[in-house]
Amino acid sequence: MVALIGCGGEGEAAESSREGCGDPGSHSEPIGKYSCACEPGYEWCDEARDSFECCVDDSATTDEGGAPEPDAACDEALAESLLCVPDPSGDPGASLMWACNGERWVEIAGYARFACMAEGLEFAYGCTPGPAFLCGYGPGSPCESEGYAGICVDEEIIDTCVWGRRTVDRCARLCGELQAFGPGFTGGACEDPVEGEPALCVCS
Repeated sequence: MVALIGCGGEGEAAESSREGCGDPGSHSEPIGKYSCACEPGYEWCDEARDSFECCVDDSATTDEGGAPEPDAACDEALAESLLCVPDPSGDPGASLMWACNGERWVEIAGYARFACMAEGLEFAYGCTPGPAFLCGYGPGSPCESEGYAGICVDEEIIDTCVWGRRTVDRCARLCGELQAFGPGFTGGACEDPVEGEPALCVCS
């Protein structure tokens, strides 16, 4: 999996802040003017990003195929452009973010989460073409949607599992803005379950 980090500031200060990116043996490469990414099959050795050295990603698959690259061309005119490739299953969590480095597309793990947190939200479900980011409130921990014992916090807010992530959010937002329960809804409310059944967002 490839990761991308942005280096703040402009001009000379920003350039110096990624010193070492692309050095021989680092398995990292510059993207645009202010960012650096690990090569495919590598991940950051230091999670704190104190250096730009990348180590072998043991979780990366070695078989051919894997994440398909975008169909769009990548050249200097598109350098630092972002593109979301959705998963055919419709699961936002399986969508992939890509950045153009001026020559080829590079997969950037964690960018949706970074974008959501920058907007004051707590986690990301994934992305949609545009790109647009599907952001959530709550712990965001992994969960199984089927059979999850959701509860109504009040008439508006539900604690439930959405797209495989534990979510505490307003049903109106989940139904309308995120279209988490299907298209065409503009609002919703939390309905207390009958005995033995989980709480539900009733969309309208």
